[in-house]
Amino acid sequence: MRIPALVILTLAAALTTGLASAAAFREYVYLDRGVAIQFPGQPQMSAGTHESVIVKDLRTTTYAARDDNVDYRLTIVELGNRTDAATSLLNEVAYDLMREGEVLFTDFPRVYQGEQSVFGLTLVVDRMDGSRIRTSIYYSKGRLYRADAIVLPARGDKDMTTPSRFDQTIRFPPDGRFPDTKQ
Repeated sequence: MRIPALVILTLAAALTTGLASAAAFREYVYLDRGVAIQFPGQPQMSAGTHESVIVKDLRTTTYAARDDNVDYRLTIVELGNRTDAATSLLNEVAYDLMREGEVLFTDFPRVYQGEQSVFGLTLVVDRMDGSRIRTSIYYSKGRLYRADAIVLPARGDKDMTTPSRFDQTIRFPPDGRFPDTKQ
């Protein structure tokens, strides 16, 4: 009788922990960057340069947070007057990512419907360092957007569903769906 009760308590604790972590996600709207996405906590911002063999010195802004041994990153590449290279840059990011390990999944997501549609590319890769990365890449409004959820080896459960939630919450305001306020 004690074993079934222990199993039920263990399952209840696991479900509650998963729900608590998922409930911690909050949307951050960056109107000046044309994007909104949900993070599990307050992301930290950093600036940098996009590495590419096609175009040099493209400015980037990265927002990053870590939760439960999963790194969440949104990198925005400012294409400036090089929007002509957007398709090649998107494919270069995907090419570089697939060379990091074994590709487990590929998808072509869409944000919005009809004329407002923004199509992207999603890859899930088991990397050689033992981590698993789920990346979605989009081009919109003169910028390349890369949303990464990296399940670190310390996490153990690489099949957890929470990382897929991250990239699926991306949107490109102003879109009229929600009150778009700068955060």
